[in-house]
Amino acid sequence: MINATVVIDPGHGGTVEVNGSSWNNAISASGVLEKVITLQFGLLVRDALLERNNADLKLTVVMTRQTDVNLGLTERANVARTHKAARFLSIHCNGFNKQSRGVETLIRSAADGNVNAEQDRAFAQRVQKAVFETILKFDKATKDRGVKEQRVGVLNDAALGNTLQSKPCRACLVEIEFIDVEAVDKLLVTNPNAHEVRAAIASAMAQAIVDDIRAG
Repeated sequence: MINATVVIDPGHGGTVEVNGSSWNNAISASGVLEKVITLQFGLLVRDALLERNNADLKLTVVMTRQTDVNLGLTERANVARTHKAARFLSIHCNGFNKQSRGVETLIRSAADGNVNAEQDRAFAQRVQKAVFETILKFDKATKDRGVKEQRVGVLNDAALGNTLQSKPCRACLVEIEFIDVEAVDKLLVTNPNAHEVRAAIASAMAQAIVDDIRAG
């Protein structure tokens, strides 16, 4: 029997910046805020993970937020430390010039204090592959932007509960496409089947998490 706690972190929230966490960054082509979309995805991933519980797998899922509130970056990461989480996934959406496309997943580098960089990279690669390949089924114009290293505050190992002696939590941040692009907005927000597309992406993320936990 595998017992594991997973923390899902829907990016942003609320109306003001809190300890390094901006209340919102990207805005979809139709005007929907990133913080709304990340929460939708977060709740779907939670539900998809719980549906995967069975006789040999017991997952506990903790959300950093379930409503429109904002938490500081350290506070978000501390949820993983408090609950001794095995995996931490922060969910975001990109926005840039209304033309850039693709999925990317971020980890901190070893040079930035990541004590389990290779394990984080393996986890991130599973998430990246799952999200990209699922979106590709619906939209061939998406791009695989890969796993990248970035000094992301919410992925700070000390805040997540990792030390050189104990590294219980693997963590990454996924950027689910560029929502300021009209085609992506239609895919994820405005089309009649947008909810089904979001659910498919969330299910793929959940499976990537489960696969990574089972891989040990």
